[in-house]
Amino acid sequence: MSSNTPVLEAVSAQAAAGRLLRWWQDTSDPLAPGGWLSLVGEGAVDGGQVLREVGAQVASSVLVDATERTAEELLGEVLAALGLESRRYGGRRWISEVRALPERRLVLLTQVHRMGRTRRSYEAERLLTGTLKALCARTGLQVIAQVDAPGLLRSGDAGLRLEPAGGDPAPTAPAWPDEVRALALAEPRTVPPRAWAALVAGLRTDDGRPVTEDALQAVLAEHDRWLERRDDGVGFVDEAVAESLRRETAPETITRVNRHMTAWLRTLAPELAHPDGWAAGGALGTYAAAGLAMHAAQADHEQKWTTQTLDELVARGELVAHLPQTALLDAARCAHYGGIGSNSAAADAAYLWDYGVVPATQPAWAAWLHLMATARSDDDFVAGLLASGIRLPWKAVWTRWRPPGGFHASFLAPGVVGETAEVRWHGRPAVAALGTPEVDVTIWDAHTGERLAGPWPEDSVVPEDAHTALTRPDESGTGDAITTLDALEAAVPGTGVAHPSLLSAPVLTVGELAILGGPGGLFALSPAKGWEETAGTPGRAPLTGPYAAAGPTTPQHATPPGAADLRAVVGEDAFRPVKEDHLPAGLEEDGARVVLTGTGVPAFDESGLRLAPDDDAFLTEFSWPDDAAEAPESDGPFFHLGRWMGADVVLDGTGGKIFRVPADEDDPVDGALVASSLENFLAMTAQWLIGLRISATVDNSDEQYALRQHVSGELWMLDDAGSESEAWMYIFEND
Repeated sequence: MSSNTPVLEAVSAQAAAGRLLRWWQDTSDPLAPGGWLSLVGEGAVDGGQVLREVGAQVASSVLVDATERTAEELLGEVLAALGLESRRYGGRRWISEVRALPERRLVLLTQVHRMGRTRRSYEAERLLTGTLKALCARTGLQVIAQVDAPGLLRSGDAGLRLEPAGGDPAPTAPAWPDEVRALALAEPRTVPPRAWAALVAGLRTDDGRPVTEDALQAVLAEHDRWLERRDDGVGFVDEAVAESLRRETAPETITRVNRHMTAWLRTLAPELAHPDGWAAGGALGTYAAAGLAMHAAQADHEQKWTTQTLDELVARGELVAHLPQTALLDAARCAHYGGIGSNSAAADAAYLWDYGVVPATQPAWAAWLHLMATARSDDDFVAGLLASGIRLPWKAVWTRWRPPGGFHASFLAPGVVGETAEVRWHGRPAVAALGTPEVDVTIWDAHTGERLAGPWPEDSVVPEDAHTALTRPDESGTGDAITTLDALEAAVPGTGVAHPSLLSAPVLTVGELAILGGPGGLFALSPAKGWEETAGTPGRAPLTGPYAAAGPTTPQHATPPGAADLRAVVGEDAFRPVKEDHLPAGLEEDGARVVLTGTGVPAFDESGLRLAPDDDAFLTEFSWPDDAAEAPESDGPFFHLGRWMGADVVLDGTGGKIFRVPADEDDPVDGALVASSLENFLAMTAQWLIGLRISATVDNSDEQYALRQHVSGELWMLDDAGSESEAWMYIFEND
């Protein structure tokens, strides 16, 4: 929650509707020039009733109750009420459609502070800090949001604060017993009796006696003015009571109760197991599915930035398999204060969200989690998920695929797969993957994912020595030989695709396996009956954009980025070690000497950077131009390594630093220092090249943005001083 102070104009409840109508009618009213304002109630004042009065007087207004909605759901309802068809297609095209509305419209949102499936939910903040501003920016919309929680507002937000009426006093609340105080600390707002008892046990520290259902029923009967029975449990008649009790509770008590609930719900996992997910098994399973992650997110809050409880939970596939995607994202966003870390199911959920992969059922979502964990080699998570009791509609058998968010050298191959065809390689069932945009062909074992042959370039699709090995599938096992690209393309199935951008290759069936492919490569699934309905998604990008920033995805247990990554990117054969007696006399820095005589520098020319250890000019002494735009801190001597965006790249023989010498005063790149050492330069070059190669395969603006952040972040981690040079990110930001 933000501690910034919003600008709120005090007004009586009786006068509030009139004041809001004046704001709507007078576009020059300074109350909230940004297009939206908040309505904050106090005590017994009903801000929702004020908005309903306003709506009754504005014929074209739209009134939507935000209670328990996600920002995505709420925006969809608003767009539907405005009659905008763009909501059906996803993405941000709705912004231009809103701008094209023929008349001004007023949108009234009640109970915004109660958004989300849980009380601590991030959804209200997400709406107020992002979606709402996009909805009002330079459009004909004006929005009033009831936000009876000033802590959600930020500096610069404007609105009205409703003053309580001077008439009848609000009902006097009783001295609340522990049972009621504990109920307010539930995360889902409807609480089954067993969960209520567990909340009470977590609240009490000096009473080891179990809480009986009879005792809870007595509390419910005594406080029936404030509490009510529901189909799936118990809740507050007025949620404002729960909100008030939560505010009154000490932070250490909240932490203790959340820690207790996390542990208790985890112990129930075997009992709650259901093939369609916990929520399909009844009220207690519904509470656990919606609330476990959010309880875990608040179990460490006496130490800010500590997220051990949630992070440990998210690593357990047997538990996460039962958690809805939005529950996982919501809790991770709250626990991590904006970002959600790397290499976890929560990060997987964020990247799949960006591509519109939001499966409708829990088993389908668990299957996607299985695929993502398989792609990043998280064997423990995969084993846990398979033991979860979820009935997967399909599961990954093998992957040669860069999952969304993937940023690592091992994800570069095979690259973009445009089409696949079933073939045989020496009689073995195999898949021919046709890459794009430069057509090449690679042969993969259908059952194991082992690369059997290739890649072969287009001008020699099947080398002559492979003509007897590559054949068409044939029941006799002696199919016709395949020797041309045309023959392979003729074998591509005419089936649909699983996802228009993420998995854009036609689905290929090989025996009992389904092979899917696209920009990230390909993988094999073992499908159950009807799997197409769960693996295939419409690819509807979220209306509200990315949910939260996630770190880069790498293979589990991958070593930290370093110079060795460059060998994986450009190939071992590209490196040219230098003999000790061939080093120039002025090269005194020990680190550079070790690198040059050990692994050496690779020969490559890619994306404007050319390192040339085979050239005669390599390691020749270089004189820094007197008229260069920047002068180095060192006096050198400098030795030539190559060229980068029209400028020379040199090694400082004394300090070991790497510089890009500005070509002239008009050189567009600031920052001559590009690395503090030769080893750092090679490590940074690897991350730079990985980012560029992956960027060429990504057709998703949200992932492109995240990828730039990954590259920039890894460069900074490797060398904070060198990463300040604009040379590293210039091509990403100007391509």
